This record gives sequence, structure tokens and C-alpha cells, in this order.
Amino acid sequence: MSLVVCKLPKAGLGNQLFPLMKASVFAHLNNMEVRVTGYNRLKIGPYLRREKSKRKYSNSFTFQKNIISEQIEKWKIHGKGHYELISEPDVVKLPETVLPGKLFVFTETPHYRDLFAGLREQHELVKTLFWNVLQSSVKKRLEKLQTPYIGVHVRMGDFPSLKEGENFNEVGQKRTPETYFIDIITRIREVHGSTLPVTVFTDGYRHEFNKLFELENIEMAEGNPDIIDLLLLSRSKIIVTATGSTFSYWAGFLSEAPVILHPDHIHQPHRGNPTLYEGALDVHNDLLVQSIRSIPYHQEAYK
Repeated sequence: MSLVVCKLPKAGLGNQLFPLMKASVFAHLNNMEVRVTGYNRLKIGPYLRREKSKRKYSNSFTFQKNIISEQIEKWKIHGKGHYELISEPDVVKLPETVLPGKLFVFTETPHYRDLFAGLREQHELVKTLFWNVLQSSVKKRLEKLQTPYIGVHVRMGDFPSLKEGENFNEVGQKRTPETYFIDIITRIREVHGSTLPVTVFTDGYRHEFNKLFELENIEMAEGNPDIIDLLLLSRSKIIVTATGSTFSYWAGFLSEAPVILHPDHIHQPHRGNPTLYEGALDVHNDLLVQSIRSIPYHQEAYK
């Protein structure tokens, strides 16, 4: 009997979801069991950087166990050391004749130029498997929260600000300029013809923003675990991503809403569905404009 193993990297939630969902889809396609390890590690970086989010994801997924039970799981996997090790296999259905006696291991995060390769082709299946692996408590909490209109993700934390003289389109893992978000929100509202409410999802603190929270009808999502914020962002009527943040990109991938990406950092499509808008804000694109204008919102009723 072969086994699929996901060894979660020591990374944030977005980066962990890549090997987790590849392992889940691969196991589903080949009718195999998947085991997950690496979810009980303490991440020191967020504490040293005094980040708001400490990147703790306990009680999020059904496979999570306590430290002792996870170690027992690792020993069981180690006991299959005589199996043929196959690292990062393609996420496809394999002939049954090649399956026996294998240990299929997923642990890597993909290259930024094509983050959802191997998952894009199984978009609907990924969403289903992701939902199935969530704890029921997460689902219940999510259902009690109001769906955002414009969901904006602003990555702060370990993403430093642009240095003087740096060109944003030539650097990675930098904070998306605050002025960019203000401009995008303003233009979306102009297309809709109203001050659509904005919910900001961020790992930063309000005092770190100079102008964004001066906008009308804007609030910060606070008090939720990271998994809830990701899911709630994915339910927004329109999503504005933070450049380079896989947290943003996963929220968009799980969504049916238009996803706005920074024009200087667009690579391979995430969802690959021509009926779902994904790209820079283009106020002349019929699909995007219609999607925005069809958002039901009555300002007086909202108040």
C-alpha cells in the first residue's frame, strides 16, 4: 500500500496550502490516504518582528493532532522508509500498476511565476477538498460573519516598505504602496456609482497606515484567526490582493469574485477560468465592469 505525505513547510498559511492541496488532490485522484506533518512548529519570526499575526493555525484543519500524536504519525511514516520515495510528483491520476510500494511526498512551495500549476487544472476539486478538511468550528464561525463588499488584503509583517529609489515592478516581497490601494478602491467605487464598503484584511496595525483609513466607509477586519480571515476575504464581492502575498492569492483562488492584481506583478493565471475576472483593474473590460455594477448595495439600507 502506497502513501501520500504532506510535510508542511515552515512558512505562512498561504505557502503551506500549496503542498497541502497538491497532496490532497493527488491522493484523491489516486484513491490513496494522505498524512500531514509539520503543523505544530513554533514560528519565532512573527514574535521577533512584533507582528500582529503570530501565524498559529491550530484548530483549523481536521488532520491536526497534538505534538505527541503528530510525532507518532512521523514514526509511522518513517517505518515505510523501504518504500520508493517520489518527491513532488505531478498532480495527476497514475496507472494503478505504478502505485504500489511508493511514498509520494509533497513539501515544496511553487515558483512565483506559476503558483497554481497542478492546482489550476483541478480548481473545483481543490475548493471541495479544502472545504472538507476544515474544522467544523471554522465553518460555523465563518457563517456568522458578514460578507465583505470590497475585500482588500494589505500585507505588512515581514514585507518591508519600498526603499527610496526602488522600482516596485522590479522587486519582490515588498509592501504594496498604500496609494495603490486608495486608487483601486476609488476607481471601483466610481464604476459602481457608490461608496461600496471596504473591509481591510491585514497583518499590520492601524497606526501603520497614513491615508487608507481616512476613506469613507472603510473598516479593518480584526479578531479572527488567519484561516477565518482568508476564507472571509475569499467571500468578498471583489478582492484586491497584496502583491506577492500567497495569502491574497489563495483567497482569490477559492473565490468566484473578480480578483484585482497589481499590473506590474501578473504572471500565469491562478484560476484559469475565462468567466472569472483576474488581472489589473481595467475599467474598460466588460466582464469586470458588469461584475462590479451588479454588486447589490443600497447605501441607506447598509447604514
